[in-house]
Amino acid sequence: MTKQQKFQIMLLMTIMFFVGVSATDIYIASLPRMVLDFHSSPSVINLTLSSYSLGVAFAVLFVGEISSRFGRRRCLLLGVLCFSVAAFLIAILPSIQLIIVLRVIQAFGCAVIIIVPRLVLKDCMDEREQITANGILLMGLIISPAVAPIVGAYLAKFWGWRSCFASSGTLGLILVVWGYFILPETNRNPLLHFQRPSYYLKTYFQLLTNRMFLALTGVYAAGVAAYFTFIGISSYLYIDHWHMSPQRYSLLYLWLSGAYLSGNQIMQYLNGKHVSSVKIIRFGVYATFIGAVVVGAAWFIPSPTLAMVVVTAGVLFMRSSNALINPPTQIRIMSHFEQNSAQALGLNMCIGFAVSSLAISLVTLFARQPLTGLVLVSGFFALTVVCSYRFNRKILY
Repeated sequence: MTKQQKFQIMLLMTIMFFVGVSATDIYIASLPRMVLDFHSSPSVINLTLSSYSLGVAFAVLFVGEISSRFGRRRCLLLGVLCFSVAAFLIAILPSIQLIIVLRVIQAFGCAVIIIVPRLVLKDCMDEREQITANGILLMGLIISPAVAPIVGAYLAKFWGWRSCFASSGTLGLILVVWGYFILPETNRNPLLHFQRPSYYLKTYFQLLTNRMFLALTGVYAAGVAAYFTFIGISSYLYIDHWHMSPQRYSLLYLWLSGAYLSGNQIMQYLNGKHVSSVKIIRFGVYATFIGAVVVGAAWFIPSPTLAMVVVTAGVLFMRSSNALINPPTQIRIMSHFEQNSAQALGLNMCIGFAVSSLAISLVTLFARQPLTGLVLVSGFFALTVVCSYRFNRKILY
């Protein structure tokens, strides 16, 4: 490939990442409005978030293997198309139950977007190059929280929250057309046939009994879940409890985007200085815990304004720590389990999204006391991050 081709492919896959992640971010400010529109409760409306995470958790188990069998290019294009069609249907259907089902279908497309681009990079790069490339690829995670909530808040203000999904579907279709013309097939050794189901069950069992895999996945999953706790409860906390407008609330995600960008830049700098991936992960582990402690301090502050500032500061710290943890843990997993990298990455992502879905469900139980829920649930997962690292640090090294 020429440098221009590589740049175009990286740009395409980064925007695809944005599209997949924005399916949550773009309507996050509309959750309280959806409660009113469907005459429902936060626990039901939040199923549109948790079902999406669970759908991704299930699909990532097998999309990597499908791409190894039928091709990265075909799998990626069909995945984005599935995502887009589901988004358009969500925009027009009147039933919250059907919308929840379609969110699961949409999540299957997102799982392809999350897994297959990383396998494309693995086909072409060594471990250190992959860490740098994944940092660029994950810019979609930086752009989405910065742009999608703000765009979604104003789309909802003028055209209703359904326009958020219609715009996601439109962007997805544009990417399908773009990818059709520029995306090559990078897997030069495709599978001739799938293995028997017993093979995959045996592989997953071996991974689940491997302490290296459990240690890295425990750190990754708990770190992501601590942030998803905020995603699940923040709109009710800031809009309903602290009476912030949806438009002003959406601006908070600009700061969250900046926090992830800062963490990503630190990760890139440390990687460039040849700091080991385990040391980079360690920095992220303790940053997550510090952020949770700061959030917990807001529990004891009587002033709502000051409590809002403290919570925001703590969540920004936790968000930056995600950038230190996520790429190194996943690249380390793929490198350590070279022969089963697709299954290892898939199971890692499955557990991560399943735990994130659990975090959303748990914090939703505190919809009437959102600050209490945020402190308790995010604190629990931050403590889990530290324990996962501390109990396994010798194995990681």
